[in-house]
Amino acid sequence: MATNDKYTMRKFLEAVKAGNVTEVEQKYAEAEIAKLDARNEARKGKETKTAKENAPIKEQIKAFVGENPGVTAEAIGKAIGQTTAKVSALATQLADEGVLTKADVKKAVGQGKVKAYTLA
Repeated sequence: MATNDKYTMRKFLEAVKAGNVTEVEQKYAEAEIAKLDARNEARKGKETKTAKENAPIKEQIKAFVGENPGVTAEAIGKAIGQTTAKVSALATQLADEGVLTKADVKKAVGQGKVKAYTLA
């Protein structure tokens, strides 16, 4: 390979497919792994657009659950003006973070169980 030839991912993958893994391919793989690690490290700790939008809703959920322990996602949603699905997803995230605890409660006769949330 000439010095001005760029070693591409395609050339790398073709060499791996053919079983021709030489020192050139190993160095290329190491460089690509280093790029992936750098990209992942730069992305770590950054809040996504959705996470930024959901932060105030999570605060509303925490405040409402603090005042009303053992409340369901449906009741939270009605109180703060959000859908039950969104509240359920965010409350589950808060439970995974250890902020809320959740428990199964019977909704009504013949209607099954739902999750009820309480501050941890």
